[in-house]
This record gives sequence, C-alpha cells and structure tokens, in this order.
Amino acid sequence: MDAAVVELDSESKSNSIGSHGQRRVGLLYDERMCKHYTPDNDYHPENPDRIRAIWKKLQNAGIPERCVVLDAKEAEDRYLLSVHSKNHVKLIKKISSKQFNSRRNRIASKLSSIYFNEGSSEAAYLAAGSVVEVVEKVAKGELNSAVAIVRPPGHHAEHDEAMGFCLFNNVAVASSYLLDERPELGVKKI
Repeated sequence: MDAAVVELDSESKSNSIGSHGQRRVGLLYDERMCKHYTPDNDYHPENPDRIRAIWKKLQNAGIPERCVVLDAKEAEDRYLLSVHSKNHVKLIKKISSKQFNSRRNRIASKLSSIYFNEGSSEAAYLAAGSVVEVVEKVAKGELNSAVAIVRPPGHHAEHDEAMGFCLFNNVAVASSYLLDERPELGVKKI
C-alpha cells in the first residue's frame, strides 16, 4: 500500500465542507520517504519510483492545487509502541545508523521481503507519522478525505518484525491512535 486513503462517514462530512460547498481533500507526499531504497540500487518492486510516479501523475493533472497539501510528520515512539514491541521500534529507529552498517544486510536477509539502508529509519517514521496525521485531520472534520502517499508501505509488519516491504504497520498504528489515543473524536471502528 503506497497510499493510505481516509474518508469520513456521511454523518461527519457536513462538518468539513469548505466555504463554497466544496469537499476538502488532504494530500500528503514527502520526497524524504524516497531515501529508503535497496542498498545496492538493485531492482525491487517496492522502490522510490512507485510514489514518485503517483506524485508526478497527480502534479501533471493539477491535483495538488485542488487539495489541502499536508506536511509529513514523524511518528512518535509511543504510538508505534501501541502496535509494535520495544525491540522492533528500537531496531527500526537505529537500523540506519552507522552502528548497523556492517549488519544491516544480514538482519534484512532474515526477514521476509525487507531491505534496509541509511534512509530507512527516517522514511519509516515519516510514513507511519504521516498516516496518523491524515487520519486525525479527517476524524477531526478538518478534511472530508485525505490521501497519504507514503513508503515504506505499512500493512504487513508484525508486532515484532518487519515484513512484506513494511517496516512499521502504519495502518494499525493510525487505527490504534484514533481508537485508543483520541476517543473524543468519536471513531468507533475502522
């Protein structure tokens, strides 16, 4: 999943209609998430060109000018820890540091469809935090819907392990955030 799409139910939509009766749609993209790529620039199906192509198509169609463009935001550890173990969060936070230079590829080889490089930590934190950012804005009624064009994708990662191209489970983190951290927003199910 390279784009997380969020939309309000019909009851809540009336609260976020713009002054001219137009729907307010959020759009989030940040080139920093493209710093996560294969260490040797080998081909991999989950690569920076996936979200760059999405963003370029949207730009060519003039979509960002018709949306509320949002800034990417890094996830806070406490929200990641609502879904992932301390060891997993610590690994992803540190995997891009120099202390892991000699071990990064060996660690990735033990996981399912995962690679790491010097930009993986920042990209993973931005992806998870950006999904939280868009779901919160939609749940608050500031936007009718929103799209977060993020990577690494985030729906396969397990509690204690990166998996299936995903370093964090961005979808689970954002869901947990809405249900557990922001009950006053009235979201009862995802």
